Amino acid sequence: MSQIRSLIFNFLFWTTAPLYVVLVLVPVSFLKSPKPMRRCLSLWFNTVFFLLDKISGITVEERGIENLPTDKGFILCCKHMSNLEALITYRRMPNLTALAKAELFKVFGFKQVLEKMEVISINRGKGEAKDKTGEIARILVKQKIPLLLFVEGTRIPVGKRKKLKSGVYYMQNEVDIPVICASTNTGAHWLKGSPFNKPGTIVMEYHPAIERGLDKPEFMERIKQDVVIHSEKLIGVDGQDE
Repeated sequence: MSQIRSLIFNFLFWTTAPLYVVLVLVPVSFLKSPKPMRRCLSLWFNTVFFLLDKISGITVEERGIENLPTDKGFILCCKHMSNLEALITYRRMPNLTALAKAELFKVFGFKQVLEKMEVISINRGKGEAKDKTGEIARILVKQKIPLLLFVEGTRIPVGKRKKLKSGVYYMQNEVDIPVICASTNTGAHWLKGSPFNKPGTIVMEYHPAIERGLDKPEFMERIKQDVVIHSEKLIGVDGQDE
């Protein structure tokens, strides 16, 4: 029965999401203020979580919300296993920004939506992300906005690990900006490459900010422990390095 419900949810999600982008998000992206766009995104994400609850039997529990600054910019490092991490964190922080490949800004529709959301364009093929670390961090501090960063660089199946990207270390090393880690078990419920969702509670846990002054190995170990290892504990698996 749960598999049938999963198929129903995924059909609704993957058929309505493109329509919502084309019919709602693209038109409002041409408005001068970004507020309509963010309100429309919040409405859509709330609808997704309502459907997840009612159809797939998946609920969301957020822990450590008190660790998220409300009056300053910060970097949120997160494990990436499904489509849900971005939805959960954006719903919590509607002024959230992210990094996106420059190629996406060349596609009409995507370009307008990403720019209105103030997503930061990065030319990954030229190593631009590393060169722009200080500039990106200063934007976050000046505009007092959070940046969602997937420190493994891409979506990872449950139980697998990739080498962590070190750009976040250089960001906080150049600019005094809080770095907060988030661990999650999303991949155990919305599985990468699977049409079936597993009922249960998705946990998103926000940890206290990493203290400044750590050297690179110490800093990256903290990221690994809070983002990777703790996520595996939430899921109940022992990860394996690729």
